[in-house]
Amino acid sequence: MRHASRARQESEVQTLEIGIQGMTCANCSARVERALRKTPGVVEAAVNLATERASVRLDEAAATPVDIAATVTDAGYTPITATLEIGVGGMTCANCSNRVERALRKTPGVLDATVNLATERATVHYFPATTAPEVIARAISDAGYTPRPLDQNESVDAEARAQEADLHARFRDTVVAAALSIPIVALAMGPMFVPGLAEALARIAPTPRFWEWAQFALGTAVVFGPGRRFFSTGWAAFRHLSPDMNSLVMTGVGAAYLYSAVAVIAPWLLPAEARHVYFESAAVVVTLILMGKYLETLAKGRTGAAIKKLIGLQAKTARIERDGAERDVPIDSVARGDIVIVRPGERVPVDGEVGEGESYVDESMLTGEPMPVPKRAGDRVVGGTVNQHGILRVEARQVGKQTMLAQIIRMVEQAQGSKLPIQRLADRVVRIFTPVVLAIAAVTFVVWLALGPAPAITLAVVSTVAVLVVACPCAMGLATPAAIMVGSGRAAELGVLFRKGEALEALSHVDTVVFDKTGTLTVGRPELTDIEPAPGRDAAEMLRFAAAVESGSEHPLAVAILAAARARAISPPAAESFEAIPGYGVKATVDGHTVLLGAERLLARERVEVGTLAGRGGTLAGRGRTPIYLAVDGRAWGVLGVADPLKPESAGVVATLKAKGLRIGMITGDSVRTAQAIAHQAGVDEIEAEVLPSGKAEAVQRLQAQGHKVAFVGDGINDAPALAQAEVGIAVATGTDIAIEAADVTLTRGDLAGLLNALEVARRTMRTIRANLFWAFIYNILLIPLAAGVFYPIWGVALNPMLAGLAMGLSSVFVVTNSLRLRRVHAQGGPPAPGTGDRSRVNMHAQALPAAH
Repeated sequence: MRHASRARQESEVQTLEIGIQGMTCANCSARVERALRKTPGVVEAAVNLATERASVRLDEAAATPVDIAATVTDAGYTPITATLEIGVGGMTCANCSNRVERALRKTPGVLDATVNLATERATVHYFPATTAPEVIARAISDAGYTPRPLDQNESVDAEARAQEADLHARFRDTVVAAALSIPIVALAMGPMFVPGLAEALARIAPTPRFWEWAQFALGTAVVFGPGRRFFSTGWAAFRHLSPDMNSLVMTGVGAAYLYSAVAVIAPWLLPAEARHVYFESAAVVVTLILMGKYLETLAKGRTGAAIKKLIGLQAKTARIERDGAERDVPIDSVARGDIVIVRPGERVPVDGEVGEGESYVDESMLTGEPMPVPKRAGDRVVGGTVNQHGILRVEARQVGKQTMLAQIIRMVEQAQGSKLPIQRLADRVVRIFTPVVLAIAAVTFVVWLALGPAPAITLAVVSTVAVLVVACPCAMGLATPAAIMVGSGRAAELGVLFRKGEALEALSHVDTVVFDKTGTLTVGRPELTDIEPAPGRDAAEMLRFAAAVESGSEHPLAVAILAAARARAISPPAAESFEAIPGYGVKATVDGHTVLLGAERLLARERVEVGTLAGRGGTLAGRGRTPIYLAVDGRAWGVLGVADPLKPESAGVVATLKAKGLRIGMITGDSVRTAQAIAHQAGVDEIEAEVLPSGKAEAVQRLQAQGHKVAFVGDGINDAPALAQAEVGIAVATGTDIAIEAADVTLTRGDLAGLLNALEVARRTMRTIRANLFWAFIYNILLIPLAAGVFYPIWGVALNPMLAGLAMGLSSVFVVTNSLRLRRVHAQGGPPAPGTGDRSRVNMHAQALPAAH
């Protein structure tokens, strides 16, 4: 007895090996060891500084690997973990994915595991020092499913081939089952509809019960031929004490088949009035469910169309130059620093920088813009884009999984593999659904056997089979992941990347959108927006003198003036005697004239009368411009307005968001006057100006404290805290990597209209999920009682098992096809706001610049 107890206790103790980063001395290892030993549930812990590993034995009932990882982190060190994406074949319903999930979580060293029925993938977080991908794959096999490793470079093609083979097998089984079922139905039900058929069959039958034996032979071929997949998987589920959809079909079809087989082989075991055969029910149920699963698999394949399209953009090979020779190599052989030759019509295989050559590159896959972009030496190119004309020699900077396209694909896959909070209810129901259905079926059989009309066993068997066959946990399991898969894929096509699926749900609940100003609502770089010449002065000449003074300067205001001059084909003359006056402006000699360019105080300092230009400068400042005064030879020539202009789409996007009932705000570190001007142009009602970076997150917190669900849209490093604080952080991809990393959603095209796309996809996806879940629940709530015969005593209505099989087969098809409607979400665009347009053009209030020739 003592030995048995010791063995039981030993079996409950799990040993973990954990790699630990950050330990530099014996004190470090000792501190980790003390922390581990203090953790509840830890039986023993030893930390080795030389190997940088901890060996921990823990009581599985009192502690988990997650607790151990948290202890190491709290001690100030980093537990080494890894993430494995692995395909799982053979799953047919939510019970299947739940069973695989439980099996993976029980594997020693696994921190967490999520299994997605729609994508047929598992994401496993684990301690690589304790377990390995082979062990995880074996856990999937032991649970009765087929692991499909995805860590090889050809994984996508291998997975596609496996899915194609599965689809072909389902089609083949459906056709065979249908071909064998048709004669069974004709023999069983034909005499009911065709007068004289029964007599004709009797005349040609070589023996009295020949046709029953024929049905038995054909039914056996259907049930144990195409229907074998339900029996093998369903029995495995029963053995693991986790019955699923296959278990229900196996039990229902098996009961109908077994009863009919007894009626044919040993009829004396049944009352004379109950010697009926139901081979047609068993065969047709198998056929219809196979058909439903085939259609479901076909539809599920379409849910991943977006990700397949992205994957299809990746080049398979690249032409590189090594040792003075050009050679074609697999894309995985390209290393950083390699020179890649991209010929016309080819996809750029890597992210890099053009070293030689000029061409136009189609970047529509990234930006959505149909016009090709000119590329020359020094320009960046992105893998997956298409070179259109000349030959480019590109130095590889990012290769393999580090390219932008690979990261986009990874983000979409992560979002598709996520579980939303709304899915938890379905998961809880699915966990108990099949056992409850089996119990209902048992009660149905007993009740009708005791109370049903003679022969009672007939109604009992038919009703029980109908209950088992009609119950469908599949629809509940697919309701959420199918919609997420299609929604996030469509979002990617529209230039929106959801880092995690939860952001879809969170964004659909947002009631407040807060924008950063610079680079988000505005272009993010100063531009010359206005030229106000003094009476009798020429705008073009003003710009010529201003550009001459600013030549060679890298100050943002100077860059804006020089860019405007280049755009108008104005060539500034050389400036001499250049003098920068800090806080005031600049002074130089141009063509023998003394030129002043700067703030109004510069002209006052040099005793130059500004006159009426002061009022014009004040007007510009009130509209958010920075006024720059120009004086030549002691006379004021005019004032220029430089500003970070509003993006062309900003006002329209804000107007559309307000029309959708959202509260709009803006937070910026700029002055109140500038913020008010930009807010007025954009149509933003609420602003917070002169806010420090940390204050942006605090401003978001204040809104949240008022009960608002906040989405923050930003693009800079200083936006990262606010992006992380908001319910949904949305980064504009033209911004910094830090901002994008902190965000839940990325607008890849740098266009704020992508925000409308993100909101539309999120709301439509959640509506679809709710519709799917409603259908899945209401289907089972209505049809299970009908199948059980609840309405039979009242209206004489019962559900034929064949119709039950048809309903069950099509229920999950409805869920998937309903989700596929998300592929039709159209790109959203804000209406043009009054007075907005291309704000990058210079506004000439007094006179226009002459057109460039």
